[in-house]
Amino acid sequence: MTSLTNLFRNHFAPILVAFVVLGFAVPGVELLPAETMIFFLAMLIFVSSFQITHAEVRQIKLAPPLLFYVVRYPLLAVLLWALTGSVYPSLATAVLLLTLAPAGVASPGVTSIYDGNVSMSILFVVLSSFLAPFLITAVLQVLVARQIHLDILSIFKTLLVSVLIPLLLHMPLRRTRLAGVLRAHDSLFVVPAIGILVMLVVSKQKAFIMAHAVEAVVYVIVAILLFLLYYALGWVLFFRAPGKNRIAFALSSGVNNTAIVIVVAFLYFSAEVSTFLVTTELAWVASMLMFRRFLAMRRRESSMTASGAC
Repeated sequence: MTSLTNLFRNHFAPILVAFVVLGFAVPGVELLPAETMIFFLAMLIFVSSFQITHAEVRQIKLAPPLLFYVVRYPLLAVLLWALTGSVYPSLATAVLLLTLAPAGVASPGVTSIYDGNVSMSILFVVLSSFLAPFLITAVLQVLVARQIHLDILSIFKTLLVSVLIPLLLHMPLRRTRLAGVLRAHDSLFVVPAIGILVMLVVSKQKAFIMAHAVEAVVYVIVAILLFLLYYALGWVLFFRAPGKNRIAFALSSGVNNTAIVIVVAFLYFSAEVSTFLVTTELAWVASMLMFRRFLAMRRRESSMTASGAC
């Protein structure tokens, strides 16, 4: 079981690509009801929630994460929505949804690997995930519902069932044997759940994707640029903070939970919007690797500077 868990954790990118291929190749997947997506998203949130450590969260000062939350979510989302609307109007809603996606539950683990402040990352996951149903529906109501008809109440209910309720349901089970198993083998459940969500969207939108193959490549490039902007904001906003905190903010900003907005986009928006958000899964992986290279380069430069000073 452990070896399979490590396989999923260490080979996320090729596994994700395999699910994309399955979405095109497996017949009949597109016939599955939309509720299937809500189920797998809820399972993803439920399993991932066991990685949150409350003791670490209580040690964090709230002011910096709260300030970063306001800048990274409502302010940046509105700014990018307005900018995209003037340059590429058909993608404005997709960019808005991507920017509103909360910090991914994988971000504390990645923060640990990259030697950042894990407690800060955990707090940001809890904060952004808990507020996601309220923020996403409020922003859509103000910015998007004026332009197209949206069932805001249904969107809120979907987010409530698939995000907030699983987050709350896991709490009574945190001290059980099940919790230990899910913490140790979370990738065994999380990676396939993300893959299945991507496969479902691809299968249901494959006619649109195949008819717009060139646009899909453009979407990946645009998504990579957006993720790099998210990382850059997290890195520079508190430029006087310790390096560990800057790493935590950058990863909390860039390693977000795209699965949530993929489901929302498929259920309530056009094929172009949901197709763009599916392509962001590939950009999500690519940008994470780019940020890792950036950190490695900075550490080499710091090491060389220290050696020169000696």
